[in-house]
Amino acid sequence: MNPGVALIEDLFKQIIGPFAATRITPLLFEPDNVEDRVTHLVKNFSNHPHLIPPFQTLIKSLNPQDIDVPLEEHIRFYTTRATQLWMLVNLMNQVLRTKELQMDEATGKLPGKANELLKYSNEARALFGDESRYKDLVFAGGLIFDFLLYLSKTQMLNLGGAKFDEPIAQAFTRAVEQGQMTLKVARYKKKLTLEKLTPAAAFVRQLAQLMICMLRPTEGPEFYKKLSSLKYTEPVRLSMESQKFGVHHGVIATFVAQMIPEFTPLDEAMSVWGAPYLSWISGLRDVHDLSGMAMLGAALKERVTGSDFKGSGRVGDTLPELQFLDLSLTPEIKNEIKI
Repeated sequence: MNPGVALIEDLFKQIIGPFAATRITPLLFEPDNVEDRVTHLVKNFSNHPHLIPPFQTLIKSLNPQDIDVPLEEHIRFYTTRATQLWMLVNLMNQVLRTKELQMDEATGKLPGKANELLKYSNEARALFGDESRYKDLVFAGGLIFDFLLYLSKTQMLNLGGAKFDEPIAQAFTRAVEQGQMTLKVARYKKKLTLEKLTPAAAFVRQLAQLMICMLRPTEGPEFYKKLSSLKYTEPVRLSMESQKFGVHHGVIATFVAQMIPEFTPLDEAMSVWGAPYLSWISGLRDVHDLSGMAMLGAALKERVTGSDFKGSGRVGDTLPELQFLDLSLTPEIKNEIKI
């Protein structure tokens, strides 16, 4: 079997399949209005009625006076945010069944605070701003990091004894740094219609590389460690990945993007990673710009510096794979974004 085909099969069998089984995606994006959030959570409880008794038991232990009140009142008391996190933890653990997430059925209590158990999702939301337009998108991306962390502690992956706590933390840090860099540069790009998705693009890319490492633990981490020390162009790096694994991370990223419905059209942007001009000549300028800007943000953090952009600072002169990206990094811009 082609190694790329085997890798993709393992991806769906060992990572994407279990994630889909958690059924957590409807909980990730909540309405802005409080009452609408309450209604949204009641609907999710109706889809998972087995969670209602332990949740009400938990609330009654915190507020004994409210013995017989509607579920809506318990949600308001606990707050919609805390209720959402409590449900996410429990739905995730229905599939993963790890002691780190196990709820006490008699009390409804989790083995820790939900916002600490879902470390990366909450940290991502905080780093990009709890009131920002990116908050739900980066929260969703961070939740996949949380999922991979707990998945690595199960027997569902054949990790051969490898520990992934630190690699996951490092990949998350890179995702945040590249996402924030892309947003800094995006302020100077005209007509970036999919700007809202640029941080999520950085998350999806890092998740794709991380998943390859987890599915190929004896060779993946060492390969990417070596690759990070090289200053090849992105198409060359993708070719090296394809030679090693039979498929490059841009292809894997298209499937990762499909794990969260709201990440569309990230799958299209990732499908042309390394060659965004393919979208340009197809007339998909918005996809081209999203892919190109995400590639630029990654390059600025991985292998190029501000001094590499000389003369007019035109991006395409320094990164030929981004030749159609209408953006110049002038001295003023480079100073402002500190590269």
